[in-house]
Amino acid sequence: MKQLTCLAVAATLAAAVPLHADEHLFGYVRGAETLPKGHFDAYQFTTLRTGKPVGDYHAWDFDTEVEYGVTDKFQVSLSVTQHYFDFKGVDELDDGSFYKFGGVEAAVKYRFKSPFKDGYGLALRTEVGFLRYDDVGGIIQKEPFIAPQLVFQKNYLDDTFILSANVGIQLAWGKKPAEEYDHEIALETALGAAYRFAPNWFFGLETHLRSEYPNFDFGFHEHTVLFGGPALHYGAQRWWATLSWAEQLWGKEVDATVSGKAYAEEARREFRLKIGFNF
Repeated sequence: MKQLTCLAVAATLAAAVPLHADEHLFGYVRGAETLPKGHFDAYQFTTLRTGKPVGDYHAWDFDTEVEYGVTDKFQVSLSVTQHYFDFKGVDELDDGSFYKFGGVEAAVKYRFKSPFKDGYGLALRTEVGFLRYDDVGGIIQKEPFIAPQLVFQKNYLDDTFILSANVGIQLAWGKKPAEEYDHEIALETALGAAYRFAPNWFFGLETHLRSEYPNFDFGFHEHTVLFGGPALHYGAQRWWATLSWAEQLWGKEVDATVSGKAYAEEARREFRLKIGFNF
């Protein structure tokens, strides 16, 4: 009996695969870890945004990304974004189903503190990109942007409970004719908590908030939206997957059609599947 008990414990420990560097426990909230030097990761993110006050609105986003660890603290990434739209009876959007190329994005991430070595994690991630078509209706634009983001992470209970928070800003130009104003500034925050309830499995809750201000004018508020929902994560030895559901909890916008919601540029809910491969 004692031998059987020892074997069961050993099997459980073996099944509890530790977190890989930069493994995504959430759909939207990022962690502070970086890839080890010389390692590659490949990601595929698929997002479905659906729901407007009237009509049928379905927008699919496909983000394909490759990351590389330049050093143990510094990584770079390159991604391509694509969209597929399906509209029927939605205000200010023509009915139809069509594909559009979204754009290209690149990012750098530097880790100042590690949640596994220093007691907490802190990193700065900066993303730049060029978006050819907007993600609301697939309308043509010429949008370069830059988006620095501060990432905090704290692990508790022997790394079984993970708390992450992100704070960032985005500056974008060339948004016409997709939008009325050419340039805007956006403030973004996100918060998530995840718990490992079984070997390799994490369940989490997350929220993310975005506020947009045209013409870089904080006195000119266009809209603010708050999303929240669950995330389920599974991590294997060489790959991982995360499924999340984000519901619009609250919104405020200019000329709102529904009180307490923002629908001009946002959807009612978002489903996201993220799959990562470690090399």
